[in-house]
Parts: sequence; C-alpha cells; structure tokens
Amino acid sequence: MGLGRAVLFGTLAIIPGALLSLFGWILSGSPEEWSTKLWLSCYAPFFGCVAAGVIIGWRDERSPDLEV
Repeated sequence: MGLGRAVLFGTLAIIPGALLSLFGWILSGSPEEWSTKLWLSCYAPFFGCVAAGVIIGWRDERSPDLEV
C-alpha cells in the first residue's frame, strides 16, 4: 500500500507544483529566453512538491504520535 499511495500523492502534488512553478516564472519576470537562474524558480518548486508528496505517501501509517 505504501508504494501505491506514494505514487498517488506524488501525482496529485503535480498540481500545486505546477502552480508554484508558474508563479515563480511570473515573479522572475516571465523571460522569453531560458537561463540557469530559472532552475530555482521553475524546477525546484515543481519537483519539491512531487518529492514531498511521495515522502508523505511513503510514510508508514503507524505514527507513534497518533496512537490511542
């Protein structure tokens, strides 16, 4: 179940990642020409959101903080 949930969460994290990347591109001045400084404003938010979604989905369901 962990792998399936990780893939699902990673896939669903594409939506906020794309919106954050678009926002970063707009904030950087919407350049017509691609440069290396755009890696931080476009690729980092997208892949960061996907990685966070995979990590959240991969976590074990048994959290010691939530035990009753």
